[in-house]
Amino acid sequence: MTKNKTSSRNKLIKKWAEHANWKKYKFALGKKQRGKGIYVLYKGDKIYYIGRSGSSLRSRIKKHSLKDRHKRKWDNFSFYQILKTKYIGDIERLLLRIYKPKGNINLGRFKRKYKLRI
Repeated sequence: MTKNKTSSRNKLIKKWAEHANWKKYKFALGKKQRGKGIYVLYKGDKIYYIGRSGSSLRSRIKKHSLKDRHKRKWDNFSFYQILKTKYIGDIERLLLRIYKPKGNINLGRFKRKYKLRI
């Protein structure tokens, strides 16, 4: 597993880890820490699913590895703990629209009143 990284220079991302084996979800963010942010599930090097957590990144990744429809469809993950939680939804929607992962049903919606007609 890539070691969790922390930076005081970042204004948006507090901690992150990239391409960790799915069995290492227990170590996401350390033993006792909870974190809000964005996570990415991969099958090999391809993005399978992008999600967000409003309370615990670790518990969301655990649920996807053990209980729900994504079980056994991915083999490694990345997570990004977001400091400014009000931006988590916008970041997730943006990533969904760019990557269009196979495992996501909804691909993120923006408010229509800001859509430009080009």
